[in-house]
Amino acid sequence: MLEYEEKVEEWLRQLGWSENPFTLKISPSLFVGYNEEIKKMAIHLREGHKVAMVLGSTGSGKTTFLRYVEDKVKDEYKTLYIAKPPQTDELVDLFLNSFKPSIIERILGRGVKLHDLHVYLNRKLKGRKFLLMIDEAHESDVSTLEWLRTICDQVEGMQMILAGLPTLEDLLRKNLETLRSRIVTKIELVTLNKEYTRELIRRRIESVGGRDILPFTDDVVDEIYKRTGGFPREVLKMCNDLVQRAIEKGEFEIASVESDINKNVRVQEQESAEAATIESETIERQEKELVDKDFLRQLTYKQRKIVDILQEREELYPSEIVELLGFDKYKSKQHAVRSINNILNRLMSMGVVDRKPKGKGFVYFLDVKARTLLTRK
Repeated sequence: MLEYEEKVEEWLRQLGWSENPFTLKISPSLFVGYNEEIKKMAIHLREGHKVAMVLGSTGSGKTTFLRYVEDKVKDEYKTLYIAKPPQTDELVDLFLNSFKPSIIERILGRGVKLHDLHVYLNRKLKGRKFLLMIDEAHESDVSTLEWLRTICDQVEGMQMILAGLPTLEDLLRKNLETLRSRIVTKIELVTLNKEYTRELIRRRIESVGGRDILPFTDDVVDEIYKRTGGFPREVLKMCNDLVQRAIEKGEFEIASVESDINKNVRVQEQESAEAATIESETIERQEKELVDKDFLRQLTYKQRKIVDILQEREELYPSEIVELLGFDKYKSKQHAVRSINNILNRLMSMGVVDRKPKGKGFVYFLDVKARTLLTRK
């Protein structure tokens, strides 16, 4: 163990790194990309709107986004970031931990109840701005969200950001229209493009004393982007794997993503290609044009699942469809996204699905004819 640690230290020293920059550590100062989304949030806060929602699939950078916003407004706002949504009976203690009772209040034993929590917060804030950020909000129970909405309404200067998976919007639509109707700003984090992926790697390296993207080559960075799809967390994980391999081999240039520790990538891609070929051959036998409402019988199981999701959710990014379908049966999330993209393209050729550009990618939705047929079914 000691010998390996010395090997790591020597490798880091040779590159001028103080530590490995690719650990999954939240670093708001190294936040990259989503410039338009940041501007949108800044306008929302400046104009004093009450509630904003940040949506994104796992690993898209929601937590770092919240922490970045928190860091930028800390001089103007009292902020409270909550990593996991609390239960309703935890709300009072949650706020009391951030807004401590005075000595006099403790001596007099004035307890704060949930129904008069807004009175206590208004007294403590004295008009100062307060920003509450709830991460993983899709895990919230309805009662908690309704109370947070009520408190936010009644506390002067209080604003709230709810961040979570795309299913959060569905949760609010079905159960809390009172809260959903108050969401003035909705921000969707998709993935980084190639330029921002390179920038993420560069900033991480330079933050620990390194230079530019070294020891990575430009070709490797391009391959990292291609294999991760630009998901920030996946980019960091792959970079970390490549760094660990370089340390093991004593190499100070990372010029290839192929290694003993990730040979399975090639196997996975081959398996995915074979599966796609089989699926393609099956689909080729299907009719390309919709004739009547019985078109559903022509669809494979996965195609039907995607159609059902789009019928309910109207328009989604491929990554959001993957989140709703689940990707446990795939080798990785990236393989799942690629497979879903292939299926969506096939559904487009059949006239079932259409798409349009949105943000940094495309959202998919049911073709008007298909939606009409499903409505009549």
